Amino acid sequence: MNIDSQKLIEGLKGRKVEKFLIQALDEESKASKVPLYDLVEKKHVLSDEELGRLVAEIVGYPYINLSKIEIANEVLEIVPENIALKQGVITFAIDEYQNKVKIATVNPFDLEMIHDLEKKTGREAEVYYTTFSSIKNIIGKYNQELKNVFLNMLPANLRYAKPGEEPATLEIEEFEEEIPIVKIFDAILLHANRHHASDIHIEASKNHTIIRYRIDGVLHKIVNFPKIIHEPLITRCKILAGLRIDETRAAQDGRISLQLDDNTVAFRVSILPTHFGEKIVMRILVELEESVNLIDSGLDESEYKKVILNSTKPYGMMIVTGPTGSGKTTTLYNIIKLLNSDEVNIATIEDPIEYGIDGINQVQVNHATNLTFANGLRSLLRQDPDSILVGEIRDQETAQIAVESAMTGHMVFSTLHANSAAVGIPRLVEMGVEPFLLTAAVNSFIAQRLVRKLCPHCLQGQVYSSETLGLVYNDRNLVEVVKRIASKHYSPEEIEQLEFKDEFIFYKGQGCSACGHTGYKGRVGLYEVLEMNDEIKKIILQGGSSDAIEDMAVQSGMTTMLDNGIEKALSGNTSLEEVIRVIKA
Repeated sequence: MNIDSQKLIEGLKGRKVEKFLIQALDEESKASKVPLYDLVEKKHVLSDEELGRLVAEIVGYPYINLSKIEIANEVLEIVPENIALKQGVITFAIDEYQNKVKIATVNPFDLEMIHDLEKKTGREAEVYYTTFSSIKNIIGKYNQELKNVFLNMLPANLRYAKPGEEPATLEIEEFEEEIPIVKIFDAILLHANRHHASDIHIEASKNHTIIRYRIDGVLHKIVNFPKIIHEPLITRCKILAGLRIDETRAAQDGRISLQLDDNTVAFRVSILPTHFGEKIVMRILVELEESVNLIDSGLDESEYKKVILNSTKPYGMMIVTGPTGSGKTTTLYNIIKLLNSDEVNIATIEDPIEYGIDGINQVQVNHATNLTFANGLRSLLRQDPDSILVGEIRDQETAQIAVESAMTGHMVFSTLHANSAAVGIPRLVEMGVEPFLLTAAVNSFIAQRLVRKLCPHCLQGQVYSSETLGLVYNDRNLVEVVKRIASKHYSPEEIEQLEFKDEFIFYKGQGCSACGHTGYKGRVGLYEVLEMNDEIKKIILQGGSSDAIEDMAVQSGMTTMLDNGIEKALSGNTSLEEVIRVIKA
């Protein structure tokens, strides 16, 4: 729904928003062609409720704050959860006396949607305006607390085992009748997907089967099942993933694809034998079309330009570094998606292939047939490629072939386990790549981490002094970095109000229903992009340390991940504690 910009500006003035801020937002909206309403919402110029009331006045519909009312489940469920999120609509009350259904929506002018609800309920619609944030907050009421959802699938005598209690036993016939394993396994996958988990862990302890979800990079225990269901869950997973159910002593890898909430969701499965039984870890693979682009993922505009410039060169190497789960592969997939066209031949060698992309030739590593990264890369070079993605550089042979490929007219993309962009250089030298070959082949290194984003519904500013930062983190260098970044970050108006050399505003999430009372919702990337230049090449050829390389890169204009993190913390994208946890812990 389009909101009239002029009416929005008048409304902001009426709510005493500073004129300079309104003008800056209006100019940014015109320059970027982003609707003014989107900018006002993104930058939290008004609280969610204040903005909702303002828009309701503009569009001429009453405003409703859904968090302040009780909604009966049978009323809420008139609109399925996936439709409610997709179209931004909730049914929140039935007026039996007037035969009306009360609707809260982000688009009261969607007459087709309103007509469909009237037809479905057989009642006249009474329409209210609400914000999308309010819609998302209330969605939590669709599901009971997860623990109860799962445990209620079990017979009463198996639901609540006492600590240290021996696992219950059932005869086979009783087991098949009493415990719906298929239903339980499907529910584990369904709820993980609905709660935006990236990984599902199903693991065995002495007496229990433990289910954990990784949400926004942090593991959360969901439920303890009695141990009796562990092997049936493992078997169900193996059947769906096409793995051997009689093999319990070796690691196995597979893939599952299921329809969940009208969407096809893929899971990468890893099964590993442990002391108390086999453990499953399933990575939920989000379709690349739905994954965020490089700018939205946290890459600054200046760094984005460096990435595009170096990835579009006719030959060379771009290497992304970081630990497991830091988004390296997703970053490279988004880059090659930008390069993908009918005029270029792009090939990949991966283990495993996480996302299928039309127009790109993707090869799966297969150790059983000796199709390793090195052998696969050799074969790809005979396929006339313009660009090659090597899933990971793990050994000297792969590194050597990748470097030689980059020096013979190919653009090579790959990942490497290293703590920073500068550390990626000695890592390759350690693998046996000669420094003179490295300087000739590599265009750039990108290092990245993922930090949790603060929940926009409950974030709150907090003033820190230099003294407080020094006491809390016991890191004098951190205080100096914060001072340097803050002096560039604050506007002249903010500097007048803050002694910015000694005081800084950081943010914390207070916890609310929208974020599961964690204070965080979603993740954003911290990046540093190191471009090779003559000075850095000279240090490499002289055998210089990673610290010397990083110092020169910073002098040449590189923003470190710590600097990038502090800037995002000052902007309210994440918390300072989260930046320190991920980068300096």
